[in-house]
Amino acid sequence: MKALCYRLLLGNNTYAQTYRLKWCYSLIVVVALLTTGAAQPQSRTSTLAPNEDPRGPAELTLCSQNLENYGSFTDAKIRNPALTTEEFGEKERGLARRMAKAGCDVVAVQEVLGKSDEVALAALQRLAQVLQSQTNRRYESRVGPTLDKFSHVGYLLAVDRVTFFNSVSYEKIELPKLTDKEKPREFIRVPLEVQLVVKPLAGSASKTIGLVNIHFKSRRGASGDPAELEWETYRMQMAEAVRRIVEKRFARSLGSGESLLAVLGDRNSNFDTATARILEGSLNLRNFKDSAGCRLSKRGVPLCQAGFSSPAELFSVLTGDPQVKLQPGTQRYKGEYSWLDDILVPAESLRFAWRTFESVGDYDSGIVYEPTSASDHALVWVKFNW
Repeated sequence: MKALCYRLLLGNNTYAQTYRLKWCYSLIVVVALLTTGAAQPQSRTSTLAPNEDPRGPAELTLCSQNLENYGSFTDAKIRNPALTTEEFGEKERGLARRMAKAGCDVVAVQEVLGKSDEVALAALQRLAQVLQSQTNRRYESRVGPTLDKFSHVGYLLAVDRVTFFNSVSYEKIELPKLTDKEKPREFIRVPLEVQLVVKPLAGSASKTIGLVNIHFKSRRGASGDPAELEWETYRMQMAEAVRRIVEKRFARSLGSGESLLAVLGDRNSNFDTATARILEGSLNLRNFKDSAGCRLSKRGVPLCQAGFSSPAELFSVLTGDPQVKLQPGTQRYKGEYSWLDDILVPAESLRFAWRTFESVGDYDSGIVYEPTSASDHALVWVKFNW
């Protein structure tokens, strides 16, 4: 029956989809009553509880976490020479507690340390074991290559909820240029794409999901940025490259809800900057070339002439949520919070992230800050339900 509802939802009109969804789930309730005999006058107890969602439990909890330089103790100590074994163990357990609290089925992780892919993978597998000890669930680990030579992105995948299908690294992709004379640039921490199959749950159908894990250039070493914008223009180029790749590789997900898509990770740029706007698709890199109509403020916020903004293709389920957006941000630096970490999905996937089957624009998403010993970045999460 949930598969039938899904077919009824195909289309581009979000509000029409909402009404079709209400009708479909009402039909599910009627069928359930008839098949159990609860519709007969002598039985009136087999009805949905007031707060019960007729979709049933969510099929997937998707998370993202910057691990703040997590690797083996030896590698972690390279980044933090003052680190003790007690602090390292506390950090590991804290990361696992965050993931357990959110009920993460999939975690996109950033800052997995390792001089090789194999060393980084071994470190992430250790974290998976700590997480298993707290949740009694087994997690598979995946890491991607890096040009940073030390910091990788990767995934933790709960084998009871998802099956790994394929992965694609965006290694050695030349970034679009902001000026014709600049030297070619590449991703430093290379984005890693995976395709997963989400297993059926409580009578639902399986569904594929594509994930693109990003970790853009940080503001560190800002004195070396010739544009004097804390590397914002570099991040803009990375955002443009990711969005173009997503448009080509995930055209079907952008156009329908048959398969899900999420771009998630550490943007290293606030929600209102040019990087964020380019990644979501409301602006593109060409808007900032020469005298095209947009320029940057000192903070990297786009200042554009009227008419330059386009409809976005990807939407945040965090800053777009009425409750979550009231939080100060996901990372605190020098006393100031920023929304560096995000989960972006296309319009056709948004309805699967609604808190209830009729709560348009109110997403089942959130942030986990505690314990602070785990990372200087919060864990972010969203639940998908179909």
